[in-house]
Amino acid sequence: MSETAFCGLDCEACPALIATRNDDDLLREKTAREWEKAYAEYIGKSRLETGEMNCSGCKSAGIRFIGCANCPIRACAVGKGAKGCWDCASYDACGMIQGFHSHSPEARERSMKLRRG
Repeated sequence: MSETAFCGLDCEACPALIATRNDDDLLREKTAREWEKAYAEYIGKSRLETGEMNCSGCKSAGIRFIGCANCPIRACAVGKGAKGCWDCASYDACGMIQGFHSHSPEARERSMKLRRG
C-alpha cells in the first residue's frame, strides 16, 4: 500500500506530492487553481501560489502543503502518537475524522481497511 496520510488519504495520489517529486510547475499551477476554489475557506487564502504547491507527504519530515501542515486531524494523530486515525481508540466517536470521511469516502475506505489490519 502506498503512503497513507493520518486521515486515510493516499499521499501518493496527491498532485502536490507528485508535482514536488517531478518538479512539475504545470501540475503545481493546475493544482493551485483547483485547490484555491475547493479549499479557500479551509486554508484561509483565496489565492494559492505555484510555489506553495509542494509537499513531501503528510508523515514526512520535509515540506508539507499548507493545508496538510495545518491539518487538525494530522495534529491530533501526531499528538497521540498514532500511525493514523484508524489506530486511535476514539476513531468511531471522533467527529473530526467522521466529518472528514463523510466528504472523502476513499479515505474512509482506506482507513477502515487499515483498521481491520
